[in-house]
Amino acid sequence: TSIWNTYYKELTPLAEGGKIVLPDIPAKSTVNGHLFYILCKNINERDLLIKHLKENGVYAVFHYLPLHNSTYFQNKYHGAELPNAQKFADCMIRLPLYYELNRQIQDKIIDSVNIFYTN
Repeated sequence: TSIWNTYYKELTPLAEGGKIVLPDIPAKSTVNGHLFYILCKNINERDLLIKHLKENGVYAVFHYLPLHNSTYFQNKYHGAELPNAQKFADCMIRLPLYYELNRQIQDKIIDSVNIFYTN
């Protein structure tokens, strides 16, 4: 969880500035630290951030496909619109998080995210 906590702490200024949204962890909950995501404002911003990170040697991906949009369920789901599911699919980006991720590489990732939002 130290990698997760470092991302959260170091990216908090961007969240406080309204640039991104960080994971919301309720007071009585704990983080298991298996992935770290941020929410961009829209799909265009998300795609540009992914491209920027890739150009800087960072592999980040969008993480979420709503089940009702999957190939299997596209013709089976006939319920109400699911705007929150679509919003998360369009805005979420998962930053690299793995056991061997060292602080130097993590700092490069954090710096790349900060550069994107300050330029």
